[in-house]
Amino acid sequence: MKRLSIRWQLTLWYALALAIMLCIFSFVLCLLVREQVLSRTDNGLREELREIGLEVALANSATMFESQAAARFSQHDFYEFLVTDPDGNIIFSSATTITPVPEITQNTSASSGNQFQTVTLEGFGPYRLASTRMPSSFGELDVRVMTSLQPLYRDQAALQWVVALLLPVAILVAIGSGQFLAGRALRRVQQVVDETHTIDISNLDHRIPVTNPDDEIGQLTLALNSLIARLERAIHEIRRFTADASHEIRTPLATLRLEAESALRATRTPEEYQQTLAVMLEEITRLSKLADQLLNLSRHDAGIITCQHDPIQLDALLLDVCEQIKPLAESKSISLKPHFISNCEVLGDDISLSQVFFNLLENAIKYTPAGGEVSVALSCQMDTALIQIADTGIGVSADDLPFLFDRFYQVDPSRSSSGGGSGLGLSIARAAVGMHGGSIEIQSQPGQGTRVTIRLPVSSQAQSTRQSSPGRNSTADFQSNHSA
Repeated sequence: MKRLSIRWQLTLWYALALAIMLCIFSFVLCLLVREQVLSRTDNGLREELREIGLEVALANSATMFESQAAARFSQHDFYEFLVTDPDGNIIFSSATTITPVPEITQNTSASSGNQFQTVTLEGFGPYRLASTRMPSSFGELDVRVMTSLQPLYRDQAALQWVVALLLPVAILVAIGSGQFLAGRALRRVQQVVDETHTIDISNLDHRIPVTNPDDEIGQLTLALNSLIARLERAIHEIRRFTADASHEIRTPLATLRLEAESALRATRTPEEYQQTLAVMLEEITRLSKLADQLLNLSRHDAGIITCQHDPIQLDALLLDVCEQIKPLAESKSISLKPHFISNCEVLGDDISLSQVFFNLLENAIKYTPAGGEVSVALSCQMDTALIQIADTGIGVSADDLPFLFDRFYQVDPSRSSSGGGSGLGLSIARAAVGMHGGSIEIQSQPGQGTRVTIRLPVSSQAQSTRQSSPGRNSTADFQSNHSA
């Protein structure tokens, strides 16, 4: 059935369900009809027992009863009568001779009422038998009234034949109506399929019309439109990423080509050749760094980079990064101030986190004017390590803040050509922090500086240690040895 279309699957399931219900209904109907007919038959037998009981009560002798019963009950269309004494001697029987005398499965007394049972008489077939024991002036009598069940069985068989003939017809009608109803129900699905086939990479702005957003087809259409919208954004991002990457790569290549052509165009002094080689080496370094960043991002996107779960002391890691970045801060006369309230331990990759902190500090120093200040703060709040890197630099406008983590985004495009970077550092930082289960956000105002806040989950072992003993303060140690 898996290879069939949904229309045929719905039709067959509908036909199967209807067939099961019809079979159950037919079975119950036959049982009810049989029980109803038996009930009416028993009522008739009960009435005949009452009638012949009246004759027994009126008769003064067996001879008188036999004469009166013969006049009333000898010729009867539907019922047979048999009256015997407790020893089995026949006192009266109707015109039809029934032998042997049907036995009563359980003796009854006058107080126990009538007894009904179905018996099969040899040569006569199935009979419904009503019997009772009643007193008379000439002794107790066993009275039996019988009627043939063959008409009932014939009617039952006729009903079963009718059901057996009509059931396949009903199933065929169900299949036909199921095909029609399924076709009408799935017509909108086919319309959605046809509309979807018209959408390709050239018209991703097209959307599938939604007739009824509240039913299942409408929900499917909305989901497809949402998927198409995400694909449109993804294609747009890929195109923009390709264009930006091409531009970023083309700029150092053009510089390399220009410098090489200038060096070959005329003979130069050794100093000029050294200057040209220095420029080329700078562009090659920049191009190599861009390639590394692109490779890093592509690995993050592909899920190739796996996060290590090694215990890391964040205070020690930040101290090392501050030591590495300190010469750059001193060269620009910028004060680098760390503020570590307590030691924090997280699980992760120390190399990846070092790269994140180094890039953020490098950006803070790069866009802070001489005489400014860059601060690094670390604190543990319950199960979260809070790292804040703040500067007194030029800041970022509110219009640019939402796009800072976009790849190749430049607040000032001229920064790229002046050594401002490729616009991939923050994207790499967000990917690395997210890989550690943390978050990163930026707050900034033009002319008042920028604050980057990173939150990382603290390891469970570090939480228990911190609760049992106070954390050490490393601010004084660092500031006494590394004051800017």
